[in-house]
Amino acid sequence: MSVLDLAKAYSLISYETLKDKLHSKTTTNISDEDRKILIELELNGVAVIPKYYTKEQCKAIMAEIDGMITDDSIKKWTDKESSDTRIYGSHQYSKNIMSFHTDPKLTQIGESYTNCELINSHTLGAKLVPKDNNLGSGEGWHRDSVYRIQYKSIVYLTDVNENNGPFEYILGSHKISTIYNSILVNKFNAHQNRIEESQIEAFLKSNKQLEKKVFTASKGTVILVDTRGIHRGMPIKEGNRYALTNYFMPKHHFTPSVKKKWKELM
Repeated sequence: MSVLDLAKAYSLISYETLKDKLHSKTTTNISDEDRKILIELELNGVAVIPKYYTKEQCKAIMAEIDGMITDDSIKKWTDKESSDTRIYGSHQYSKNIMSFHTDPKLTQIGESYTNCELINSHTLGAKLVPKDNNLGSGEGWHRDSVYRIQYKSIVYLTDVNENNGPFEYILGSHKISTIYNSILVNKFNAHQNRIEESQIEAFLKSNKQLEKKVFTASKGTVILVDTRGIHRGMPIKEGNRYALTNYFMPKHHFTPSVKKKWKELM
């Protein structure tokens, strides 16, 4: 079955890659600083920009998220443990969050990385609190997509240590060769984006060049990430974790059906 799954994955990845090339966009005026970030993103699938927002900016946005959570007119999503509360369209209700939503630097880095014109479908405002049996943000290990390149920007609005549900990523797992290897060696199926903990351990044993990294950081830190790589938010054990996440996608992926899907959550 793994050979058949590999053939399926190869076909779909090739198709999506061709579409991206047909809609490619060249970015030439990227700064030296951003080029270093881009190199790290290409190598590991994730890059960090410290002190992107001030403590005052973070405090103001947290207060706005709390206000949205208590506003019955605003649509929210909450996991079954009531640990993870999300406002998918948070940029619609806040000028501060809209500034993150439209941030030209974060967009330009993403367009240089994907070589495509990007659409930011929405900015997620989220609050994570400790509850028994919570799985963390994203509810466990996963890829956002097996076939399509993905790019997100996340800003921590609180200081995040290992007990506060930090972002965790398997460095290098965004690479197509690693996706193929996970199917052929680890028996992942061609459409598998949810991954069990036991599968993660087996995956790392057979890919010794890869490693998990926990992204603890101070408030105001931005994390840029290719979410085709394997990642999760670790279960939160204490404190509260507030964050914003920009959901970028190539413009040609923002089809009416995709637009409808996100609109229904907002």
